[in-house]
Amino acid sequence: MTSLTDGGSRISAAVAQQLISTYKNEEGWPPDRTRAVWFSLDSIIDMQALIVEQGGDGIRIYFGKYPSDVDIPGTPDPAYKGKVTLAFIPTVTTADGSHQDIFPPVAPDTTAASGQLAQGIALGDPNSPAYDHGSLCPPNCPPTIPTPGQ
Repeated sequence: MTSLTDGGSRISAAVAQQLISTYKNEEGWPPDRTRAVWFSLDSIIDMQALIVEQGGDGIRIYFGKYPSDVDIPGTPDPAYKGKVTLAFIPTVTTADGSHQDIFPPVAPDTTAASGQLAQGIALGDPNSPAYDHGSLCPPNCPPTIPTPGQ
């Protein structure tokens, strides 16, 4: 039998609101911290294509953070420096049923301070095996998500 955590499932609006409220109340939403990340439908379709191109059958979503002191090529907005983001890494299911990332999410010899990018692949590269660059809130908050100072 498949559990509800084997690849996700739909949840009600009330459950989604409770999860978000719990995070906000327990972790806080300081004015300079990422509250949400938006991806267009075209981006979601592109993520699906990425999974297929990489021979994957799923995707793992990692929290990441733009360095505060390093310019990363392809970063869509200078205001993203120091902000939390999401990195999507395609996965494959192994013989034992576990979901293996197609590449290690953290390169052992790469540090944010060095300014080097894992595997020498620049952000925004259409041949990259990972996905990022959603619209971060802040600075791009819709009216339904309070912006700093509200």
